[in-house]
Amino acid sequence: MAWVNYKINNWLLITTENCLYKSGENYIIEPRITKLLAFLAKHQGIVFTRDELIKNVWDGAVVSEQVVTQSIFELRKTLKKMDEDHWIVTIPKRGYKLDIDVQQIYVDPNTGFKLEEFHSSHEHTNDVSTHTSFPAGPMTRAFNKTTKEAPSTTALNNAKWNHWFFDVCILSMLLITIVFITWSNEKITPLETILNPRLINIESTQQISPNQLYSIANIIKYSLFKSTDYISSFSHQPNAGKTLSLYVNKQHQLQITLFNNISKTIMLHKELHLNSNNSYVTIDNLINQLIQSLNYDSQKSQNNAHIILTNPSLLYGYLELPSVITNDGQTNMSYIEQINKLIQSSPQNSYLLAQRYLAYAIILTMNNKVTSMPTLMNYGKVLVKSITSQQQPVSSEIYDALALNELYQGNLTASEHYLSLAALESQQNTALRYILLGKISELTHKKQQANEYYNRAIYLDPSQETFQLCQKLVFISQVNTSKITSPH
Repeated sequence: MAWVNYKINNWLLITTENCLYKSGENYIIEPRITKLLAFLAKHQGIVFTRDELIKNVWDGAVVSEQVVTQSIFELRKTLKKMDEDHWIVTIPKRGYKLDIDVQQIYVDPNTGFKLEEFHSSHEHTNDVSTHTSFPAGPMTRAFNKTTKEAPSTTALNNAKWNHWFFDVCILSMLLITIVFITWSNEKITPLETILNPRLINIESTQQISPNQLYSIANIIKYSLFKSTDYISSFSHQPNAGKTLSLYVNKQHQLQITLFNNISKTIMLHKELHLNSNNSYVTIDNLINQLIQSLNYDSQKSQNNAHIILTNPSLLYGYLELPSVITNDGQTNMSYIEQINKLIQSSPQNSYLLAQRYLAYAIILTMNNKVTSMPTLMNYGKVLVKSITSQQQPVSSEIYDALALNELYQGNLTASEHYLSLAALESQQNTALRYILLGKISELTHKKQQANEYYNRAIYLDPSQETFQLCQKLVFISQVNTSKITSPH
């Protein structure tokens, strides 16, 4: 029986080797994932329910629908690494289908030669005229003389040697191909990475509402720093033990999945409806469930305020703010414009004022705009006034902004004081807090300690933004930058 491989959008799914291959790139996948992808490829464009997949892929074995969901998640995760995460399409309330060009390739198991191929999206033709007969081999041509004379002994010997030469060439080419594929697999397959169970990659897919996704992910990120010992990052790190995926669909449903990369299991999967009336309760409950899924004391997590903006409409407006740094690494002044509109509706809100101050300081640093410092200083004065004029809950982010404001003015003692208050509000320091500690260490002539703080910041957030802030925030760092690990 012939082997069946599948050519999917220029990738070759080799079913006997459980891998996807293209032009020197090779991704090894688990046998059950191979079987799932092969089944969807064989029936390209057809929607299958979870029960139908269990019947056909798991051969009717007693498994739950959760196993199918988890397998689809793992398959999509591999496809995302290949920039092909659009292959699998979810049809709401129906199931899944493979929505991409597929070509079936039949291979002779004895010789490894391709027998036949056809496109699954088109009808297979049975027209005999389209088939080209295989050209006659050297031996056949030697005996098909046009004259009536019998072939000479010399002609027979030449034909025999030609036949053997042809066979040797074919076998040599096959051997070279096998050696090359084996060498490629050994070279490309990476060593098994030891995963860090405390490291979480935060990623968003199919961004219909990118501003909301980024803001919610940011709130989750800082909540994990405040209430847990987990380290979360937007920058993909291959040794992350867990992955947190967020998605907002057209119906404004927030979908969140926490996947354990070590045990290959889904730890949390939620679909929540988000609007301007329930935004606070929805996100706060989500964070509490997330922390509980990470095996933390739920009572302890509820004692910590995850979200300072308790007004639902104000929080919903905050979620619509764009990111300070765009995907291509450029600063985004529209963030300042839009947060100023929010501040107009709540001019004494310390959290919004702190976020504006921190964002503007980052933008000035990234753009080297020293001439805009008076605006930053004015933002700092308004923030300090809001803290002293009324009683408000002060979060660690507000303390970070106050510490940076004092550092710009050269008040190192006051800056250290605010950073110590921020540390009391959190389980661990953020990347920005380590940068501020590094700046204070430099100003007090503790360069080795400053270098340590900068490296911790880059470890927590390995981005170009963090690297530039280490170098240029408040003042140009004198620490040897070659000793600071630059992110790739």
